[in-house]
Amino acid sequence: MKKILIIITVLVTVSCSSKVERTLLLPDRPANALSGSDFVLKIDNMGMWKMDSLMVREILSGNVPSFMRTFREVTYDRNGHIITFWTLPDYLSIGSDDNYIRVPMSSLAAQEIADSLYCSLPTALLVDKIFEASEGAIDPFPFRPKDGRNSYPITYEDSDHAIKALFKAKGYKSGDMISGLKKDIIITEKITSDTSRLNHVTIYGWHYPDGHRIQNPTNIHINYYADYSHGVRLLHRIVLIDSISHDIQDVLKDSTKYFLLSDESSPMTRPTYAGDIRHRLGL
Repeated sequence: MKKILIIITVLVTVSCSSKVERTLLLPDRPANALSGSDFVLKIDNMGMWKMDSLMVREILSGNVPSFMRTFREVTYDRNGHIITFWTLPDYLSIGSDDNYIRVPMSSLAAQEIADSLYCSLPTALLVDKIFEASEGAIDPFPFRPKDGRNSYPITYEDSDHAIKALFKAKGYKSGDMISGLKKDIIITEKITSDTSRLNHVTIYGWHYPDGHRIQNPTNIHINYYADYSHGVRLLHRIVLIDSISHDIQDVLKDSTKYFLLSDESSPMTRPTYAGDIRHRLGL
């Protein structure tokens, strides 16, 4: 047992070096994997939890475009401390490089994927830092809500087509780190401190090019809710604070360090949606 623990420690130390390129620990994309458009057809008329489960399975099986496997480095100064973290360039997507779709999902599905890949969801502050580090921007493209249409798979696809059209108009390519695409599912102290809204998802962002945003941190939706405007952005769990490696969750729970990764007024008791109740309700 001692030998195994030593081996694990060495591997983590090497992977935390800023000289090592960070990549998602995913298998190669299966040869028979669904394209993005075929995936939308498959999930049409599925209940939310079935759709969520399939999204988790597809992503963890490696059915993601190649540009969604490598993290991008973001560095900023916070109260005299130099912080470096690594983020995927875009929101979680299913399909091939030529045919993929960004997939909204519940906070529980997003957390399951993050935990399986040694990743974290972002805080509101880190969403802002990703915006600041972006290579370009598009204007948000919101749809008008009509009944439950915003949570239909076909609306996910319509939104994705709009984003890709805006990319093309601006000369951006898949894998560029561009702002204005979606709102983020974020981790926040609200997960446990807002006792009137336990088992809710908190959404934030959707920035305009000038830095204004559509959504302040908002947790009005129960955790099985998702719509076309939501996205899941994964961060590598290791963050550097003044060149020293830390786990994002440990930092966010630390009363002396949390402010380096968060703009909230207190540390997070539980910086994860793991542990929330999975509501059924016939979904």
